[in-house]
Amino acid sequence: MRSRGAPLAGEVARIDKKMARGDLGRKPAEANPERMARVPTVRPLSRPRPEELPLDWYGGDLDVSLFWDALSAVFPEGERFFVRAVKAHREAALGDAELLARIDAFVGQEAAHGFAHMALNQHVAGAARVEARLRWILRDGAEALLTPRQRLGVTCALEHFTALLAAQLLEDPRHRAAIDERVLPLWLWHAFEEVEHADVAFDVYLAAGGTLAERRATMALTTALFVAFMLWFYGMLAADVGRARRPASWWRVARFLWLDPGLTRRLLPDYLAYYRAGFHPSEKRVDALLERWRERLFGDGGIVPLRAARA
Repeated sequence: MRSRGAPLAGEVARIDKKMARGDLGRKPAEANPERMARVPTVRPLSRPRPEELPLDWYGGDLDVSLFWDALSAVFPEGERFFVRAVKAHREAALGDAELLARIDAFVGQEAAHGFAHMALNQHVAGAARVEARLRWILRDGAEALLTPRQRLGVTCALEHFTALLAAQLLEDPRHRAAIDERVLPLWLWHAFEEVEHADVAFDVYLAAGGTLAERRATMALTTALFVAFMLWFYGMLAADVGRARRPASWWRVARFLWLDPGLTRRLLPDYLAYYRAGFHPSEKRVDALLERWRERLFGDGGIVPLRAARA
């Protein structure tokens, strides 16, 4: 039987080979330089070692740490779903060399994210159960009931949401001060790349004929289900440490999301923009944010340990 990490490990191995050959991110001969600048860069992270990570790794707050653990636990299966949804519409991008290059980079980044979070999740006893539940939801639920374009719409909705969360990690110093330094590079690396490829799935959706009505309906349904599943998954992890029935634990997470620092409250305006006719993720100007963090994370002396590609 293949391990639960086999699909992501295989994707990461393929990325390594492409990087070693110089194929990944290669500019097509006919590429427009301005558009080609939008192609994300694949930067596989060195495997994190979470063995010594305390359970209350976010600001010494166990309850909020469990929220982030629940989010981390959904990434491996979630990233697989995103990759499959986007790759299923690759034909829609034929004839657009830049979009094809962005799809390849998106796949590479998402596979690397899922693989890194699988390693991080080893410090949480219940993470494997969360992954198993989500695998069933996505494979036996979403992929069995939704059309390929609907699955791509779900991917666009969640990519928008995660890009907004990611931008807050980069913009708000309170998060960086709270995250344990042993996993801070992983979270900042993931956040940077989520912002960097925020519009790739959306552009594939447009190329595949996605409509405004579909986009609105899919975002509304996806939001409701995502909130419900995150409550369920947080409750699963909280139960493992005897905190699921403590109202104070749920209040601490609610306060974190809605009051201080207000992670969810602060993203609401940009979230609601998704429902507007003519919306595009690129309208949230992040060039300066990415430029500010690129050197700090990946330049000489950068804090993110990257893994060299294996031939």
